[in-house]
Amino acid sequence: MGLPSFLLRVVVLVVLAVPTLAQAGSYLRVVSWNLRHEGWTAEQTYREDAEQIWRQYGANANSNNGCDLVFLQEVMNVNVVPAIVAELNAVSGVKWGYAQTPLIGRSSYKEIYAVLYREDTVALLSSSVHADPGDKFEREPQVVRVRHTRTGADYTFINWHTVWGNLPDRDAEVRNIGAVFKSVQDASSTDQDVILVGDHNMACTSASWSNLVSLSPTVACRLDVATTINLSGGYVNAYDHFWMQPAYVTEFSAAGRDYIADTRDFVTRLSDHAPIYLTLYSTSDTD
Repeated sequence: MGLPSFLLRVVVLVVLAVPTLAQAGSYLRVVSWNLRHEGWTAEQTYREDAEQIWRQYGANANSNNGCDLVFLQEVMNVNVVPAIVAELNAVSGVKWGYAQTPLIGRSSYKEIYAVLYREDTVALLSSSVHADPGDKFEREPQVVRVRHTRTGADYTFINWHTVWGNLPDRDAEVRNIGAVFKSVQDASSTDQDVILVGDHNMACTSASWSNLVSLSPTVACRLDVATTINLSGGYVNAYDHFWMQPAYVTEFSAAGRDYIADTRDFVTRLSDHAPIYLTLYSTSDTD
């Protein structure tokens, strides 16, 4: 026996009112942070790192805190990331996963890249170190593919800490990152949303970026604010960025420098770089 007509109408209205996964919009909240030699004897502020990442996401004290995905630079040993993840689990109340690279560097000085992700909102699809047969980079980038599980949107991130060295060293590496960006994008026939993150030791207005910005579609810098902090607590250089192609990364919503309550205390105890944030909004995968 069929449903009475009025009940059938109620069922239809309820079904139409409940959005499907593809219709439900959601924000993916991303942080990138140079931790300043985290893991060295005087740099083991793991609880404070976790609290900054989780509780200070956004531009001011009233921002909607909490994040989903974190990229780290200047991790100095393999014990750092598990320690920060354990603190994030405690601070956030949700479970975090991670992937880290081996120690990378030409000399005895080496660093690790890492990606941390909330397991209830992000699926890690892959993490690798970009091949560098010509030895063009002091620290070849980490390449990370993720899926925002609430919407199905896929993204590929290039996590990179540019050499400090001298200006010609930095210029050479920055001029070569365009080829890396293109090769990473060309490696996938399905995911064109590529985003370069990290500490690049170069203002995004520099001519050194010409090989990156000239790619097609055009690559744009989505963050151009001072992010390094001097010992007096003042913001100095715009070195930390998000680079992407607006034609492909249509999910872009906002980017900025994370809130720091006391920059002088922060630079003394945590890092000489402020974390930066990126917010991506999607309802489905656009590729």
